[in-house]
Amino acid sequence: MIHRNPYLPRWWAALGLLALWCLAGVACSTDSVSSASPSGAGDVRTLPAGEVVVLAEKFVPGKVTIFDFYAEWCAPCALITPELEALVHHRPDELALRKVDVIGWGSDTALHQKIEYLPYLAVVDADGNVVAEGDDSYTFLKDRYGLDLVSLLTS
Repeated sequence: MIHRNPYLPRWWAALGLLALWCLAGVACSTDSVSSASPSGAGDVRTLPAGEVVVLAEKFVPGKVTIFDFYAEWCAPCALITPELEALVHHRPDELALRKVDVIGWGSDTALHQKIEYLPYLAVVDADGNVVAEGDDSYTFLKDRYGLDLVSLLTS
């Protein structure tokens, strides 16, 4: 008697979708090292995926640094990231964006930052002081820069 794995067809379908996304450039980014944004208009970098991020070590001195903790599988994350990038591109002398792929709830990044939901943001001022994390980050960005991410996520 042959035993078949009932999950095998689902596994292959998921693998096929992932391969299509990789070909389309949606997922599977090969540059896990820091990389500048392609347009060069703003200080946007992606930090290595899944690693512990110590905000005080990764902020940009002299700039307010926004840390965008996201996951490839998080649809709301995909909504806010372009808005954050646009904000940084419009204020290149004042702002920096550091994107961190959490990967999953059990990753070192998620555990270290105590992330319980995504998208999760943290804001560090030009001197390296954390001024907002989590929900407070959304309020900070709206009050200081007029960026209403909550409305975007709830519309």
